[in-house]
Amino acid sequence: MSWTAVEEAVSKNPKLKAILPIGSLEQHGPHLPLSTDSVIGEQIALRISSQFPSVLLPTLPIGYSLEHAGFPGTVSFTMQTFSSIFTEIVEGLFDNGFKTVVAINGHGGNRAILDSTLTSIKHAHPALNLFSFTVIDIAGIKFREIRQSPRKLIGHADELETSMMLAIRHDLVQMSKAVTEEPNFPPGISLESEDLAKVTYAWKTKEITESGTIGNPNFASPEIGRLLLDYVVETISSIIGD
Repeated sequence: MSWTAVEEAVSKNPKLKAILPIGSLEQHGPHLPLSTDSVIGEQIALRISSQFPSVLLPTLPIGYSLEHAGFPGTVSFTMQTFSSIFTEIVEGLFDNGFKTVVAINGHGGNRAILDSTLTSIKHAHPALNLFSFTVIDIAGIKFREIRQSPRKLIGHADELETSMMLAIRHDLVQMSKAVTEEPNFPPGISLESEDLAKVTYAWKTKEITESGTIGNPNFASPEIGRLLLDYVVETISSIIGD
């Protein structure tokens, strides 16, 4: 779009939504690309943007990924930098006349920062309507109904993420390199949603897994991925729809 196209779009539709996909640049085991979270977030955002009057922004491809530090290729902002970048993007959109901003977040590690930052932005700009959706949290609701992975064999580059990548960009998935690895967590700690609801445990991927994979990606299939993607799109659409 040119600047005149943006100006015209905003002036014609005050309910125009700005949709911002956010990902990460981090290891996803030996079988998935570093861009996995960005690929997934962008695909969801693209599908959402086709359903509403909206402008789709370029994907923010780096997030907060310090838990994966030590694996080559992983690049992370600090919490402060990530929060500042997101804030300045949203404020720039507000200055351009957008009143609704929707973040489609593909990386679970970004969520806590986004949640807090949204509150700060809303405090500074009460007229803004701000939404943030973390794909893996929404997909997890549907995943619990159809998963094949036993308890504790989920978490990262697992059946869930690998299935979505197979459905979106199977050419980027190297299943011949996929490995299964259960994380070495203390008793009572896991990345299952019911355990995460009880306690936050600080961990570094290098300490709990050698491959970077947490779970069993070999259960993954494009069919599961499509079911998860459809569920995420339908859920987000039902919330932000007019």
